[in-house]
Amino acid sequence: MQESLDDYQKVCETNEIPDDTGHVVSIDDHEIAIFEVDDEFLAITNVCPHQGGPLAEGKVEEKTVFCPWHGYEFDLESGDHIQAFSDDLSCVTYDVVVQDDAVHVKV
Repeated sequence: MQESLDDYQKVCETNEIPDDTGHVVSIDDHEIAIFEVDDEFLAITNVCPHQGGPLAEGKVEEKTVFCPWHGYEFDLESGDHIQAFSDDLSCVTYDVVVQDDAVHVKV
């Protein structure tokens, strides 16, 4: 049984997401970085809350993305800042559904 996509927006195809980094899409003026990690698709805001670095360009290890500007680490599932210096440094994450090789993000 497939999940209802009523609250989701199609943003790209699975083959558009590179193996080593994220793919940036825009929904309602929000830049979202989509990553594929171990055959799972995860979405997080593309803007690092520290100084605005592009998270889609960051290195990914397991389910953690490293901001390419200053190395801040964020959990791709929760958006939590790994070092937890401050609650202000968490990122927004988005629910993702893949159907028929299309990636859909909940808006």
